[in-house]
Amino acid sequence: MFSLQRMLGRDDEFCALLEASAQEGVAAVEALKAVLQNGSAKPSLEAFRAARRQNKQTTEAIVDLQLRALVTSFEREDIEAVAEALYKIPKTVEKFAERYLLSYARVREFNFTRQIVLVEESTKSVLEMVQAFRAQAGPGEIKRLDTRIQRLENEADDVVLEFVRHLVHPEFPSLQGIILKDLVELNEKVVDRCRDASGVIARVTLKIY
Repeated sequence: MFSLQRMLGRDDEFCALLEASAQEGVAAVEALKAVLQNGSAKPSLEAFRAARRQNKQTTEAIVDLQLRALVTSFEREDIEAVAEALYKIPKTVEKFAERYLLSYARVREFNFTRQIVLVEESTKSVLEMVQAFRAQAGPGEIKRLDTRIQRLENEADDVVLEFVRHLVHPEFPSLQGIILKDLVELNEKVVDRCRDASGVIARVTLKIY
């Protein structure tokens, strides 16, 4: 009985750290929204760097717990896969912010709202999925959330195609078009990272059940 209690305690420690990592992805997107909605002020990278630093600390805490956890129901490679997938979400958001800052004067008038709505919904869905995993909601709920994130990924792909079609128009300034194409594809990649995390969590859930 003691071993079972200790195993369940370790499982929840891992899940709490994974939930914190998913929350940091949501926070990074909130910081990005604030930057894009305030086009009159040149953005700072500090909020994104802080989110990524915090996420790195969370990932390191997961690694440390793996080294100390003698009893757990999770396989080591599964925890590593989920942690890595979650870490890449705020990292990709920060990469977008870095490039946005470099080209700020040329792109500040561009409206990224449609993409940001999908990015925000995707990161929140990942957080909800991690919370469901922690609460042992079962394969049915995990599958529902995974399907939602797949739908968001498909919508994000469609939005990118529409953006690119507009940007490659002969009358659109070529340099600005190249810069914006890179930015919209990076935003879409955030949704891809969410899809990656969703797929790993779904796979791990099926293994457990």
